[in-house]
Amino acid sequence: MTLNNIAWRFSEESYLDAEKFNQKIVEYQIRICKTDKDWKPNEVVFNVPELQIQYEAWITKPSDLHENEMLIDDDVDVFKEYPDEQEYQVEIVAKLKADNGKFFTALEFLMKAHNQQVNKELGDHVYFEGTGENSEKIDGLLTCYIACGS
Repeated sequence: MTLNNIAWRFSEESYLDAEKFNQKIVEYQIRICKTDKDWKPNEVVFNVPELQIQYEAWITKPSDLHENEMLIDDDVDVFKEYPDEQEYQVEIVAKLKADNGKFFTALEFLMKAHNQQVNKELGDHVYFEGTGENSEKIDGLLTCYIACGS
């Protein structure tokens, strides 16, 4: 799949313009991989109108979560269980909807996954390594784990 063959670094920069984001990905592919041949921004990567992504991040308070995000069951009580902590390492699930109501292209999916994480601390795991092989349905929605490395 296209997403598992590309390089990307998550950052604190949010992108609203898909063309600008696409250009940044192309530049990154060329810098890291010496070519952008594997980046196919218009390829349909998920043929569903809605899905969830799951990723790991450090947050400081519940309000760090976006409206479309929730903590996984194991982390839902982390603020009550560890009230004196400054930061919490948690697994987050975020619901994403395809702009066209039908499917996600590589560009749309990666841009939405990137923007979902910009307000979170990812530690040294900021390098996108694809989507998890064991994508499964949770609450009836395809859920993809965002694999990140350092």
